[in-house]
Amino acid sequence: MPIFSFEDIDFYYEDDDNNGEPFIFLHGLGGDTSQTMGIMKQTEGIRRISMDFRGHGKTIDIGGRDKLSFEQFTRDTLALVNHLNLEKVIIGGVSTGAGVALRFSLTNPQLVSKLILSRPAWKDEPQSREIIEAYQQIYDILVDNSVKDKKTAYKETKIYKYMKSVSSYAGETLLGQFEYPYAKDTASKLIKIPRDCPNSNRDDWKNIIFPTLILVSEQDPIHPYEYGVLLNNFIPNSSLKRITPKEVSGQQHNIDSYNFICDFV
Repeated sequence: MPIFSFEDIDFYYEDDDNNGEPFIFLHGLGGDTSQTMGIMKQTEGIRRISMDFRGHGKTIDIGGRDKLSFEQFTRDTLALVNHLNLEKVIIGGVSTGAGVALRFSLTNPQLVSKLILSRPAWKDEPQSREIIEAYQQIYDILVDNSVKDKKTAYKETKIYKYMKSVSSYAGETLLGQFEYPYAKDTASKLIKIPRDCPNSNRDDWKNIIFPTLILVSEQDPIHPYEYGVLLNNFIPNSSLKRITPKEVSGQQHNIDSYNFICDFV
């Protein structure tokens, strides 16, 4: 199992380790490398690289609640870049991963050739009250030892019923947080990350000068379409592409994402 060590944590990562252009593609909250490697299939000329964030996938340790932040996740990503001795990368991500990629591009622009933001879930502030509440209630149920059937308990909450009424896909995404074998041990990520943000001033986005691809879809309250439009308005050399909502077809969603990424890189 490929790992690299940083700040006393062993991080799991995947790497095609070929001569293609390095593309670091980062997963979303509660996800792992299978999400990004599943979207970005092996492609000639591209060296796919992904990692499990702390408290995700096979990187179980979190290193303390104060380490669950976009700033720390960005430092962890930089540690991966240094571990692999990469001089320049395409950096991208889905949802939370997009937020980390955005922060990485702002703090390490000398290392970035292109930026890919798939379904961004943040502006320059914490997530919306509804999203914070949705994850807060998952956290509360996960850490409550008296609740035995945690998924059923969450399905009875008002916030879950509301989110599902807006988008059945959003409901499934939230329920998916209970599937992780170490969900309880890493539950703090669900209250820390939604209350954080990649950066706190959207004017900083104007400093991103390299080509940027922004993928957006409708019918997705966790990843609002308008967030991508906002980023597109502020990032000078960016293009906005609409992909099929997962609410309509998860398979076509991934196909659209892959095709737009291949065209871009």
